[in-house]
Amino acid sequence: MKLKNKSCKRTVLIATLLTATLSVSLSINADSSRVEQFSKQSAAQHNYTNYSVIAQIGNNNSTHVSQSASYQAGNFSNIYQLGNYNSANVNQTGGNNVSNIMQQGFNHKADVTQLGGASRELNSYVRQSGNSSDVQISQSGSGYRGISVEQQAFSTYARPVTVETY
Repeated sequence: MKLKNKSCKRTVLIATLLTATLSVSLSINADSSRVEQFSKQSAAQHNYTNYSVIAQIGNNNSTHVSQSASYQAGNFSNIYQLGNYNSANVNQTGGNNVSNIMQQGFNHKADVTQLGGASRELNSYVRQSGNSSDVQISQSGSGYRGISVEQQAFSTYARPVTVETY
């Protein structure tokens, strides 16, 4: 009798979860995320791996993260999107690179490219709030660099920001 009761409860729970999932997915447009992470086997054995955290709350948000590390500490990427039609792209090569992107509002775009090398850390932090802002960051060679961009556009479109260092 107990086995039958547990089985019935499990079936009801699965049916409830499936119904809730379908009702949520029918009312929200799908977001898209793509993550590519590479590291050499010897680096992975020493915990030099890449990490990526993506949180998307809203409709039609997209992210693309591509990270690679070779014989150095791994890369870290964190993307948080709250709103609709936000786009974030992060490309990191080498190792020990850190990228944080926070988009709150609608129609933001952020592109970060960091190369690095020789265990030198490259950092970037982008915070976009309001509507329709555009940030592009590109970093290259060795050095302890840190870039922080905060863009707020509450009344109209924000002017694009491009930062390049080599």
